[in-house]
Amino acid sequence: MARRSVQFWRIEQLNGDGLSRPFPARRVAEVLKKAQDAGTDRHFTSVDGTVLLAQAVASSPHPVLLLDRVRDTNLPSVGDALGRRKPLPLAPGDHLLETTYFAFLKRNVIAVLTSGNGPRASRMGEYLEGMLGLEPAQVPVVREDIEEILTRLEVSRFEFALPAERLSGKLMEGEWADVLDSASRLMNEGTFRISLSVGRSGKAEDKQRIRDRIQQLIDLFRRAGSVEHFDYVVAEGKDSLTGDREVVDLLKERFISHIEVDPDVFNDPQKSTAEAIAILNKQARDNEAFFARTLPDIKGSADSGLVPDIVAGGMATVRAALAAAVESAEKGGHVAASPEAARHVPASHAPGENQGGADHELVRG
Repeated sequence: MARRSVQFWRIEQLNGDGLSRPFPARRVAEVLKKAQDAGTDRHFTSVDGTVLLAQAVASSPHPVLLLDRVRDTNLPSVGDALGRRKPLPLAPGDHLLETTYFAFLKRNVIAVLTSGNGPRASRMGEYLEGMLGLEPAQVPVVREDIEEILTRLEVSRFEFALPAERLSGKLMEGEWADVLDSASRLMNEGTFRISLSVGRSGKAEDKQRIRDRIQQLIDLFRRAGSVEHFDYVVAEGKDSLTGDREVVDLLKERFISHIEVDPDVFNDPQKSTAEAIAILNKQARDNEAFFARTLPDIKGSADSGLVPDIVAGGMATVRAALAAAVESAEKGGHVAASPEAARHVPASHAPGENQGGADHELVRG
């Protein structure tokens, strides 16, 4: 058996505003399925060059999407029984797909079945923004008292460790990605450990500046989608309310389920999708009481009008068409943006914005 994790995130905002109604996940699944059936190119290239591809695999009882990281370079090798290495046998037009599974649950919770090789949970937000003009802000679902504890904590130390063989910038984002990527070139065995502390000497204002910086780095670390791959992550400081010293285990603060899966099932594209849907639906049932107790209830119905149809190239193509139409209108004095282009732009978006699973599946074409 192989170990997998199910992370839980919550969509807190959409397009910069607080989200008090259901996220239109079912409409997203519908437009993805429509694009699949029509043969529309759904690939999106993020600003760091990562190519992403989503598809809808279920709409009931919960919409389930697959998000693949598409690779055709820097591929792993294949080895025979004696360890002789040879290239992965990809036919022309084939790509390596590494998959993460997303189920959109009640209370705007997203259950994310991961393995470490597929896209991080935040990549779904990048894809939805790049292809549909939606900007969901995701926050991790945490245990009941952790936010209160961390708010009161005057942090003095932050430390984490992980096996050297897991070192990869893909686990994190921003500055932490740079740290882990550099560390991966320093060592590939043993344990990598890093510790940040305020120190004993120095002026009070200097210590507070260092403390604020460490708190900023902790917040960035907590927003990463791969904390469960670390062996040890702690924040230490004084509780500003009680004066007690607190050591907070950040591996235990995230609400994450660990499950055992059959690796043979997850090596088969069709079986793995069915198994992932079953796992995510079971997680939804098992944790509904916790979500009901700890998360705000969501009223009303989803605004499906926010979700346009997908066009090849995503929102970058739509914005380019609108910009060209505006330029033409300015030159001619009467030419308007085409109805076809306008139909694909959500009401909350305008031209000028920037575009931006351990399962290995071979796909033809």
